[in-house]
Amino acid sequence: MKTLALLGLAAAPSLALNIPTQQLLSPGNLVGGYYNPLVSKPSVQEACPQPPKVSTPKDGLHSSQIFLSDEAFRARQAERLSRAVQIPTTVGDFATDPYDEAFEPVVKFQELLEELFPLVHKHATVEHINRLGLVFTFEGVDTTRKPLLFMAHQDVVPIDDPSDWTHPPFAGVFDGEWIWGRGSSDCKNVLIGLMSVVEDLLSQDWKPQRTVLFAFGFDEESHGFLGAGAISAALEKKYGKDSFEFILDEGGMGLQSLGGESDSNSEVLYALPAVGEKGSLDLIIDIAVPGGHSSIPPAHTGIGIMAEIIYNLEHKELFPAWLDTNHPAHGMLQCQARYSPDHVEAWLSDKLAANDPAALGEAVASSRGPAVRYTMQTSQAADLIHGGVKVNALPEKISAVMNYRVALHQTPDELRERAVRIISPIAEQHNLTLRVAFPGVDSATEGDVSDRTLTLHPLSEPLSPAPISSTDPLTSKVWAHFAGVARSVFESHSNPIAKSDSRTKPTVVVTGDVMTGNTDTRFYWSLSENIYRWSPSRAGGTLNIHTVDERIHLDVHLEGMMLYYDLIRSFDNWDERSE
Repeated sequence: MKTLALLGLAAAPSLALNIPTQQLLSPGNLVGGYYNPLVSKPSVQEACPQPPKVSTPKDGLHSSQIFLSDEAFRARQAERLSRAVQIPTTVGDFATDPYDEAFEPVVKFQELLEELFPLVHKHATVEHINRLGLVFTFEGVDTTRKPLLFMAHQDVVPIDDPSDWTHPPFAGVFDGEWIWGRGSSDCKNVLIGLMSVVEDLLSQDWKPQRTVLFAFGFDEESHGFLGAGAISAALEKKYGKDSFEFILDEGGMGLQSLGGESDSNSEVLYALPAVGEKGSLDLIIDIAVPGGHSSIPPAHTGIGIMAEIIYNLEHKELFPAWLDTNHPAHGMLQCQARYSPDHVEAWLSDKLAANDPAALGEAVASSRGPAVRYTMQTSQAADLIHGGVKVNALPEKISAVMNYRVALHQTPDELRERAVRIISPIAEQHNLTLRVAFPGVDSATEGDVSDRTLTLHPLSEPLSPAPISSTDPLTSKVWAHFAGVARSVFESHSNPIAKSDSRTKPTVVVTGDVMTGNTDTRFYWSLSENIYRWSPSRAGGTLNIHTVDERIHLDVHLEGMMLYYDLIRSFDNWDERSE
């Protein structure tokens, strides 16, 4: 075992749960789940502070462990999720009308929810926002406390070729371990899990002290304007800004396992809710040029010019990986360096301490691959292109769409300006009038030939990176309590999908990261400072989201329900104002 010195701190002695004693301190300080001002704060802030586990409340309700252990419940839950998958609530990119017949499967899906969850529909206030958006409100006794908001979406991405699938994509096949089908892990598992948890609570005569809301959009896979966009506006009108204790949606990096420092056989389970999201920009590039017979072509057709533009965008002013201390992944890496030093890069501690965001970002990105790189770096992808109508006719209209996911240290405006810098010389070279048509940007044109134009405009309003929610238990009581519940849930049992016979309970470290894509929370920024995106699934427990053979392991689905169940119970009995 090597000694770890991170940011000048030596590794601390371990408790039975391998969380150093110092990690239970805070400026407040956190002891036993509560802030204790009598405990002196450390002179130097510890790396990766962890809150204590939050004890299960004594509320007379059964343990969340029953979800994993009770065979009747397991069978019922497999059937619930299977039936949900069987309704093909697919949505395309350009949904604009909630009354479009393409949304009729969503109506059938909501009828299924009424059948499966009668107690929820009996006891909740159920609102339909913009026809198909669903809001369930479980009114609490104490309306002075901020409510909790749990989110999911009813829609799924379309299927390309069903014959590619092992099982038909909307059959909802359960093979004894896995539930197969589109939406099984994105994210009908979350929606069905939430509904099942409250159905179970209500069956135990649960009377909420704190109000709990569910908000289910229906076009998240098509940017969410109809569903979450309308729901968030309605919630803000009713409750006001910063009105929710926390918001929990799908997403995040799940649960990832590394070995511990003191024992090669020990497991440290990193719980990785996303506490932020990259921004986005879909840049449409339209070229209009004169047509004609292809036997007398110009030196460069419109398609050739478009190819030159895309080539230059992919080769000039490339985006760097950047990892400063404001990025949630910086804290996550500190956690790994502290608790799993023998299982991460030997240079990681030194580079974290060097305070060089460019060098750290590139080193981590090069070591850990594209999935990690693009949490720290703007991505650029040419996803759509269209041009030409016939083999012997010169193309007159050519269009392409570049998809950008904007890193936390950049803005959509910077990407627009970069595109103009790269494309302007190409437009001038080919005698094209360049138009930049962005909201709030003065129209800029170059060139003087009206029938040869190149226009840049966004597919939808560009999205800046999301505000970052705190993952510091020393300053955020809500995060400390949320993370304490997560620790309690996932330290309560061993990995249910592990193949090994010698299962041990892990040490759980809760930290944050960012989403490379966007969730419906993009519309909810004003409603809470604490927005978490987390489908709490273990690595290997959900497979092939957005592609062929999407599936989820039943035990992983049930573990997610354990978290939802204990979060609702624990926050029901917790009031930060009393601390």
